[in-house]
Amino acid sequence: MQRPINLILSVTLMLACASGVADGRPAGNPASAAAGQGKWQGREWTKYPLLTPMMGRGGDRAVAKLAVKNLQPAELEVFAAEGPVDRLRRQIPVTPEGTQIEAVTPKIGNYHWVSAREEAEGKVTVASTTYFFGNPGAAPTALLLKPKYELEIIPQPLPREHGAYRESDKWKFLLRFNGQPLANKELKLETEFGTKTAFTSDAQGMVTVLFPLDFKPADPAKAHDHHMGPRKGKFVLAAEHDEGGTHYLTAFNYAYSPDATTGKNLLAGAGFGVFGMLLAAPLLRRKKANNKNSVKGA
Repeated sequence: MQRPINLILSVTLMLACASGVADGRPAGNPASAAAGQGKWQGREWTKYPLLTPMMGRGGDRAVAKLAVKNLQPAELEVFAAEGPVDRLRRQIPVTPEGTQIEAVTPKIGNYHWVSAREEAEGKVTVASTTYFFGNPGAAPTALLLKPKYELEIIPQPLPREHGAYRESDKWKFLLRFNGQPLANKELKLETEFGTKTAFTSDAQGMVTVLFPLDFKPADPAKAHDHHMGPRKGKFVLAAEHDEGGTHYLTAFNYAYSPDATTGKNLLAGAGFGVFGMLLAAPLLRRKKANNKNSVKGA
């Protein structure tokens, strides 16, 4: 009985190692890989401007704090889909310790569009993101298409509250300049895990972005820790355009999630493989015993 047990343990170990290289990912200790992913979180992973949420929002569902990276704007602009007219577009001075933004009113939430614009001689740079406030509010469909700046990257559509951009998913974005679609323009994608790729807009300015499979393997010890919440990775999309002697650069950053099906087929196959070996082990022992008896009888 010892040999089948050893065989099963060996197969289990091989499958554990194989799970690290599934979908082109590097093999290794899952805990070490997860620790490495944490290091990616804290380092500078892109040169493009970013607006990123800061931790410690507290219990107020209508207030958040954002950090500005790779840009030095004087203010953030917050756009809302509905609410009092004087609060549909607000300017908030940037502060070094993080800039606090609020929902259009304490009772109206949903998605808000947040941007920062920096203008220098011959160059205009814009960073944009969206932020979800938990209270009910209008859908962001019209808000996304509302003109805000010269060069724009517009999600078409934006994942809703319980949705997400995910690895291996395709999502559409509209490239637009002064309200008009930009055809045959490059849109670059960078993720915090090191992926860099580019896509090209069609005649209507639409770009289909394929999110890469680049999350590191999860730490099995933390797989059932509900306090950590779902795993997220940062990404940024950037486009550049020259017009009238001015260079425009715009970036949209947000978060994406691991492929929900990654590893399921591998684990299912592993289960069937181990089950098959368990069934085959008694037959192999019986065959071996029969062969020995045949030899003795001869």
